[in-house]
Amino acid sequence: MKRRAAVIGLGHQALEDHLPGLLGSSRAELVAICDSNPNTLRRRQEQLQVPGFTRTGELLDTVAPDFVVVAVPHHAGREIVQECAARGVHVLKEKPFATSVQEARELAQVCQAGQVELMVTLQRRFNPIHASVAGLLDQIGTPFLIDGQYTFHTDGPGAGWRGDIRQAGGGCIIDMGYHLIDLLLWYFGMPSRVIAEFSTAAVPGGGYDAEDTAVIQLGYDAGLYGS
Repeated sequence: MKRRAAVIGLGHQALEDHLPGLLGSSRAELVAICDSNPNTLRRRQEQLQVPGFTRTGELLDTVAPDFVVVAVPHHAGREIVQECAARGVHVLKEKPFATSVQEARELAQVCQAGQVELMVTLQRRFNPIHASVAGLLDQIGTPFLIDGQYTFHTDGPGAGWRGDIRQAGGGCIIDMGYHLIDLLLWYFGMPSRVIAEFSTAAVPGGGYDAEDTAVIQLGYDAGLYGS
């Protein structure tokens, strides 16, 4: 039996990944979409031929999906997850899990109380290149140094809500750096020590406060270390 799925947030990630994935799945079917922008919603609704909503609560009450894919700006995720948990609807959320440690703990409690699964998309683990590392580590011996780098070039690193730390929860670390950190934790486990330095110096006078550059040092009691 196919699981009934809805997509909330019709931005780039939903259009490029989640909607094609659902439409091509033999185990799930797209039953509704939601976006706060009526024009965006109308265009996608005509294309996909499924019910469309501008409010999450209305979608959940009308369609009653088995799970939803949440691909919204970071600051908007919390309320949507809470609405889903209150109705017993499972959630697959675009990263980040939350915008702060406190919010993460609260969401975990809410979902536990509602007996729903809250999952986070960490799709780099399914990339053949990244997945092959686990096998290579067995061949090269005991690692002693980590050197992971991720560089993303953009003319406006602080554009829109992503540059506002109150909305985004952070800059490059919680955004694209999220994937690199996840891969390192997957390969090597949780570190014993973490030291981080970050700045907003890439565009002087850029008018944003979410970090655009970061260096994170990791240390393990077994002698492994790196950045």
